[in-house]
Amino acid sequence: MLRRSLSTSTRLQSSKVWSDFSGSRPQSFSIPSAQIKRSILEGTPASGPPSIKRRFNRVKYTPPEHIDETFKLCYDFVESKAAQVYEKASKAQTVEEKEKLLAEAELHNPEVQYNFQYHDKLENDPRIIDYEQPVYRLLGKQHWESYGQMLLMQRLESLAVIPDTLPTLVPRTEVNIRFPFSTGINKWVEPGEILSTNATSLPPVFKIQEYEPVDPNTQYTILVVNPDEPDLANDTFTTTLSYGLANVKVSYNDNLVDSRKFDQSNVLVDYLPPVPEKNVGNQRFAVWVFRQRHPVEQPSGQLSRDNFDIRSFAKTQGLIPVGAHVWRSHWDSQADTIRAKYGLPAGRIFSRIRT
Repeated sequence: MLRRSLSTSTRLQSSKVWSDFSGSRPQSFSIPSAQIKRSILEGTPASGPPSIKRRFNRVKYTPPEHIDETFKLCYDFVESKAAQVYEKASKAQTVEEKEKLLAEAELHNPEVQYNFQYHDKLENDPRIIDYEQPVYRLLGKQHWESYGQMLLMQRLESLAVIPDTLPTLVPRTEVNIRFPFSTGINKWVEPGEILSTNATSLPPVFKIQEYEPVDPNTQYTILVVNPDEPDLANDTFTTTLSYGLANVKVSYNDNLVDSRKFDQSNVLVDYLPPVPEKNVGNQRFAVWVFRQRHPVEQPSGQLSRDNFDIRSFAKTQGLIPVGAHVWRSHWDSQADTIRAKYGLPAGRIFSRIRT
């Protein structure tokens, strides 16, 4: 049986856009494991697929009949098509057109597909999943839209974050949050999840993942608002600004917004942790990420947290909402401890009967 490693006389040298790494092809376009790469591109070895861990199962494995010849034929054909797309990309007139063609040229590359499908997409290693490359941004966007984006919008709408904070959102940027490990939780938070006051006692880390072509000088504003602060005087609720950051820069791969990575000039308002009062119920903490049209100027005085009008602020500053997130919190046994840690007054206790 012929192996995929054998070349054919009909294959043009100029069409080897995937297999020729003698030029400047990115490392992320190659499978990092040489053993797995050979198994995929050259055929399954007699010892079985290296991706199967147990030797007993590897030895038993029998590849489908003629899979090696079929794969080689398909690989050569699709690679030659990719060479044609690269030729078109070299003549593209706009950034958007070139980005689209470069992604199309690598979309069916089995090495690119393997790297994306079998490695961490959220905490990506740029040597394997490099979001600087258009094809990985395309794959990342498709993966996000297939589940994460729909889950986010369902939670924003079912929890009435839309329209209680902003009227709507066309999600263009994936936003994820997590809190420092020292608070007892070390995972990316699912939208709408209920977290303890201890888990949210320190400022969150934001991950802003862009999938569109974005100017590298683009800056972002991040606002965390609580629209469920009781307003007894008016028998309603008001919005409190829990955290505000502005003029933040990120890149496709270096996109973690961590309090250890920016300075006080980026802080509009210091982090105020969730400390809901007893019997208030769940409070929503909505995270909004905006692209800035221009740098946001620091207010002359301290930006007021109370009765914060996020719609007016976004309009005044020319902010474009591109992403969001939300978590919930309610009173628990650690709330008083967190209040004392931040020098906050004792919380009230609400009851069904007004006194």
